[in-house]
Amino acid sequence: MNHPPLKAAMIGGGINSAVGRSHEIALRLDGAFDLVSGCFSRNSEINVRSAEAYQVSPTRAYASLERLLEGEGARLDAVVIATPINAHASQIAAVLNAGLTVICDKPLVTSLAECDALLARVSSESTRLFSVFNYTGYQSVREIKRRVEAGEIGKVFKIMAEMPQDSYLRLKNTNKIDAIQPWRLIDGDVPCLSLDLFAHIHSLVNFITGENPISVSARSRAISQVSAGLVDEVDALIEYQNGLLVNAWYGKVALGSRNGLKIRVYGTLGSFEWYQERPEQIIYANAIGDRMLLDRISSTSSVTPESRYNRFKAGHPAGFIEAFANYYYDIARAIHDGFLNEYTLSAEVAVQGIALSEAIERASSSRQEVRLG
Repeated sequence: MNHPPLKAAMIGGGINSAVGRSHEIALRLDGAFDLVSGCFSRNSEINVRSAEAYQVSPTRAYASLERLLEGEGARLDAVVIATPINAHASQIAAVLNAGLTVICDKPLVTSLAECDALLARVSSESTRLFSVFNYTGYQSVREIKRRVEAGEIGKVFKIMAEMPQDSYLRLKNTNKIDAIQPWRLIDGDVPCLSLDLFAHIHSLVNFITGENPISVSARSRAISQVSAGLVDEVDALIEYQNGLLVNAWYGKVALGSRNGLKIRVYGTLGSFEWYQERPEQIIYANAIGDRMLLDRISSTSSVTPESRYNRFKAGHPAGFIEAFANYYYDIARAIHDGFLNEYTLSAEVAVQGIALSEAIERASSSRQEVRLG
């Protein structure tokens, strides 16, 4: 990509946040963006310390988004939003009003009403609004996508997707509930858990198959009671187009699972299995059930051997932040080109994930299947 780095600011994502450093490194890793300013925290001390840590001039660390846009709007290409989810809608609107591109941590917003207001502002295929679905940046996930699109495993009829974590029960059992960010302990129309975790599952299913959901049945539970009634485990059976069924399980009460993201894709001529804790490996089974292991430089692979995914030689695994960087690189390509590419998911996909999360909650509450669309 023969373009100078795009100038970016960040709102939120300070050094005390969960994902700020990941965003900062990923922005810069391949030279696609340069982080030049920000409002990293409402705490003035952390704001300044974050600017120093991120190599941003203290004079370009602002006390609010409004002041940031006033002082930097003419010098920026994009603003990264890495704040708690309940602030996203107003912040996205402010950045769009300033004529800048929005790159927002998932989920974009918290409700269907906010989705409708957002899509009234920008088209679903706009390159002015991106949601960061970093797990689709893994080169092995992209290899699976390419092989599925090529028909290598035939008709895909089943996906088993899971994202178990143990944080809520682990922290409760060690008397560390205070370590949970307060905004995560409040459920709105859509439980925070689904906005946080299911958004990734839906993005992966759509990314790999291109299919859209039709109906859902689900059960949500409150196991940990870190906050009264807070949903912390969900099982969902989702029907997508063309006979695809997706079994999704996600939660924060699976002791021993740190971030057990796993996806298994079954077709009539084979299957693929990918586990985030072994990010460079794909377990492939062919039409007669023979199993083999594919890695970054397997002779039959065409995506994973690309130079952009081989920042260092095979045997030294690429990981989470590099997947983040891959997605940021593709966002930069889309901004420069003026249209989405094969790896940037549209705002419509992000909104669809929120709508499906809301349907999961309705299906669980009613104990009935919910149709979409």
